[in-house]
Amino acid sequence: MKNWILTLFIASYSVCSFAQFDNTVYSDWTTGYSVGTFGRYQASTNAITTNLLWKGYQGKFLDRDLRKKVSGLHGKSNRLGADLDYGIYARHIPDSTKGIGWFINVADRTHINARYPKHLFDLAMFGNAMFAGESAVLAPIDINLFMYTQYEVGILKTIARPKGKWNIGFGVSLLTGKKNLSLSIEQADLYTDPDGEYLDGEIHGNLKSSSLASSQYFDANGIGFSTSLHVAYSSGKFGIRFEADDIGLISWSKGLKETDLDSVFRFEGVDVNLFSADGGAFSSINLDSVVNGFATQIVGSSYSTMLAGRIGFEGDYQLNAKNWKLYAGVQYRIAPGFIPYAYIGTNSPLGKGFSIDGRVAFGGFGSWHLGLEVKKKFADIVQIRVGTRNLEGYVLPMIGTSQSAYIGISAFF
Repeated sequence: MKNWILTLFIASYSVCSFAQFDNTVYSDWTTGYSVGTFGRYQASTNAITTNLLWKGYQGKFLDRDLRKKVSGLHGKSNRLGADLDYGIYARHIPDSTKGIGWFINVADRTHINARYPKHLFDLAMFGNAMFAGESAVLAPIDINLFMYTQYEVGILKTIARPKGKWNIGFGVSLLTGKKNLSLSIEQADLYTDPDGEYLDGEIHGNLKSSSLASSQYFDANGIGFSTSLHVAYSSGKFGIRFEADDIGLISWSKGLKETDLDSVFRFEGVDVNLFSADGGAFSSINLDSVVNGFATQIVGSSYSTMLAGRIGFEGDYQLNAKNWKLYAGVQYRIAPGFIPYAYIGTNSPLGKGFSIDGRVAFGGFGSWHLGLEVKKKFADIVQIRVGTRNLEGYVLPMIGTSQSAYIGISAFF
């Protein structure tokens, strides 16, 4: 059980993500035609440091002092989230404010989020001996996994006013779901006998999934829709922006499985005959019979899941004539465990087509975040954008609890 739970933690955390990144299509309002490609990931948690994560992922020994330190970072309820996101887009913004622009965006998205209690982490790291004579509280647990492809079309409009300018974008998306898993456990307790003779457990929850074994890129095991909205206004030195992205749902209808976890059980180990005639001392152990004691497979039916959409508001102020800006904002994501992500940052041109952006933030699925981005434009034709929202995960892995990286390449015509 200990190894299984550790594997779950590592798999959940290492799927990678982009919880707090801007929508690529709306990030640049250069007029004319443009095409681009992007890739980005982020993995965040409020309590698991990146050095423990990568040691576990690489199969290295996790010394007890490190495990105890990370355990001390956990509270009663903890959170993690991860995304992997990549795609291509084409866009046109007319030179005149009287025209209406358009965009097409195709992206592949993977997202996972989870909430879990401290005792679950301790059970994975130290086993159940530390709970001898008492019950480990292993719930509530929420785990949600989405894998889907997005086909988005939208319009872009610039409206000039005597004292400023509006940039407005709106998109609608068809979503084809690939895989989904939704686990919700309201109660899970595990009592360890002081003498190690038995384990008493109680569990109440539900597990739904759709096509977890699917391996085809164009699989459509679920169909959904989402919308995006961008509204920005700039006037002199001031600017404000509102953005909503991935607001929608997917209805899952293929490869359905559903399991009820609802039982009180006692586990007293298994009998093993080390001197069996066929030499197969462990061949008679049937782990399925153990699991079936508290898990009941039922007929799966179609169900719908909300996407982990994002809503954000930002304001900026131009500090000098060279377009050095200070900005601040807050974002929220529709996902269990996510807390408002607040940030403040600055960006400035460096000359020769370079610009730099830095920020400090708190919230999301993680805690403190440090961001750094470098952008380079080549003769107003090609732009490359490289950065991270979680520099601390690389330079301070012993205290950082998040990692991320992204790259975007755009060409203008």
